[in-house]
Amino acid sequence: MNNPSPKPVARRRSLFWRLWFRSLSVKRPQALLTLAALLVGAAVTAMLLNLQADVRRKMTSEFRAYGANAVVSPAAPGWDSSGNAALMDEEVLARLTSFRGRTNGLTFVPVLHAVARVKRLPLDARLPEFQNVVAVGADFAALRSLYPGWRLQGDGLGQKGVPAANCVVGWRVAARLRLGVGDKIQLDVSGADSPSLQSEGDTLRVAGVLSTGAAEDDQVFLPLSSLQRLAGLGHQISLVQLSIPGDGREIERTLGGLSASLSGVEVRPIRQIVESQGKVLETIRWLLVSLTALILAIIALCVLATMTAIVFERRKDIAVMKALGATDSLVLRLFMSEGAGLGLAAGVVGFVAGAALARLLAQQLFSVSLRLSWWTLPPVCLLSVALATVATLFPVNIIRAVQPATALKGE
Repeated sequence: MNNPSPKPVARRRSLFWRLWFRSLSVKRPQALLTLAALLVGAAVTAMLLNLQADVRRKMTSEFRAYGANAVVSPAAPGWDSSGNAALMDEEVLARLTSFRGRTNGLTFVPVLHAVARVKRLPLDARLPEFQNVVAVGADFAALRSLYPGWRLQGDGLGQKGVPAANCVVGWRVAARLRLGVGDKIQLDVSGADSPSLQSEGDTLRVAGVLSTGAAEDDQVFLPLSSLQRLAGLGHQISLVQLSIPGDGREIERTLGGLSASLSGVEVRPIRQIVESQGKVLETIRWLLVSLTALILAIIALCVLATMTAIVFERRKDIAVMKALGATDSLVLRLFMSEGAGLGLAAGVVGFVAGAALARLLAQQLFSVSLRLSWWTLPPVCLLSVALATVATLFPVNIIRAVQPATALKGE
């Protein structure tokens, strides 16, 4: 059997695409309605996808204000009979540093806790002789970066040019001893069990007064190495505070990897923060997905009804094509191509409109600047094309039922 000549095949293809372009370019109310419906669906989908893509980043950033969401602590945490907390060696930090190289955004701060007594210098007979506190040894600048909601009066610690013999006191401690920035205190860790300060301790300058609304208001912060020296606990820490990015599942996955990598210590999440973060993100994701599905279902019904009306209106065109030798499958491909063209045009324009609407909505409602997520363009276009193409498949029985002789007679 001889193969068909390439010239007739080329002519048929050329005629097919000319008919396709003609069907798109002719102004028909139904085609404009289909385009409008698809454009609305694409715009809403683009808007919700852009919001959903950026809301995770925004919410994760907001939850970081609540501080660490996990801790690494000794395998048997607690306090011994002398009032000292269980400790672990600093070598765990090297393993955490190695693990951080495989986890983007993971931050951690080692912390040492010790019971101490503080007295004001010079002494004031109207004030208590000393104040029992929990001394916290840490890189205060790094610790404060975990808790951006902390309010600090003064320079704090860890700043360039600030001497090591400085401390930050909680505002309740400062209020009881009438301390302000620049005042001096005496901190004694070794004499915490005696009825009065037995040693001179270390003299520290108050570099800042901290207000958090939590237990930190009753604590004194100083560099980790300084507290280790005062307490005689070289290279020992009480715990490591971790900030792990991501939603609840990602945090749990990271914690599982940490537990496998760190032997001899306990890795546990701070449940209140992790669970709240996971619930909020899941609720927002479920709401956006459900709303998108509902809107697309309504748009799909509208497109289906409109495409059916287009096919019904163009029965004479179908009859002419069949009379000239077109098969049902060829006519169906023509209508499907027409629907796909409308879907692609609506997807591109709808993406631009939806992205602009998402930016406006984020600015007006949440006062935040939304980043455009370009990865949402292909899904929006594909979804719009799929809606239009699938809607064209339903009136296929109308195409098959068209008889050229009957339709051209006007019956």
